[in-house]
Amino acid sequence: MPEPQPHQQTVAHSTGVVHEIRWSEICPWLILIKALRVTLMIRVLVLATVGVLLAQWGSAKIDRFFSLERPSLTRITDTPLAGSLVSNPVDAERLVNFVPIQENLLPSPLLRGWLWLSQPFLRLADRDLTWHSSLGLLAQGFWMIGLWAVFGGAIARIAALFLTRGETLGPLVALRDAVTVWLGTTGAPLIALLAATALAVPLALLGWLLRFETFAFISGLLWCFVLAWGLMLAFVLVLFLVGWPLMWACLGVERSDAFDGVSRCYAYVYQRPLHLVFFVLVAALLGLLGEAVVGYFAAAIVTFSEW
Repeated sequence: MPEPQPHQQTVAHSTGVVHEIRWSEICPWLILIKALRVTLMIRVLVLATVGVLLAQWGSAKIDRFFSLERPSLTRITDTPLAGSLVSNPVDAERLVNFVPIQENLLPSPLLRGWLWLSQPFLRLADRDLTWHSSLGLLAQGFWMIGLWAVFGGAIARIAALFLTRGETLGPLVALRDAVTVWLGTTGAPLIALLAATALAVPLALLGWLLRFETFAFISGLLWCFVLAWGLMLAFVLVLFLVGWPLMWACLGVERSDAFDGVSRCYAYVYQRPLHLVFFVLVAALLGLLGEAVVGYFAAAIVTFSEW
């Protein structure tokens, strides 16, 4: 039997030893920390600033054209209160319970920005609005959707390339890419709104028929079906209010169409709600941290300049 040569060695593979830890797989939410770097890019800040200025300018023009009682879009830096969205105290109280984004809960810039963009549609819950004011709010809502489909789509595209490939995209190129999928980024939330409108029309007709005593008695007997119909309407509207930013993120990454954005949004919101809530909370905390850092630097700049 031949003896082993001196230069030959036996390699022993130890089992149960961890040689590498991939934190991105263990904690997938760590990508949000990397995404925080995207928000501090000059090109992203410029796109967001231009988008905010155009949103305020268009809102003021629509306010003046429709002669609305008060501007529906306050400054994005203001802490939103339900009383500023609706004038009816009863509706304001209901909106507080439905939109839990108040000063004493979580004044994150992420959630403030979400509510700032959603203000025109949230104000439609005011039952004292006239048809003229409702048309003005719809015009503001469509203006916000069409405008941020470009600027939000451009920011989403910059973030998608940076987080997946490590590439940086210029603002003009990002805007050009956002314009190429503008029909998708605009159509995705409009599909949800059209579905909600189609479900709301029968309820509106029923509300008109309730003025007659005979139909009121019949609708009382069939009220369980009315509630089931309202459940479908709530299903669509909650999808729209919660998930419409995810539509733009999906189209910024996948470059697909509006229907794919809506289907992905359904999947994100309703199939993994706990994941969505956790990611939103982490992003909200990071937003508070980023806002605090920027605020302290801005205060320091002004203080030392005056000194």
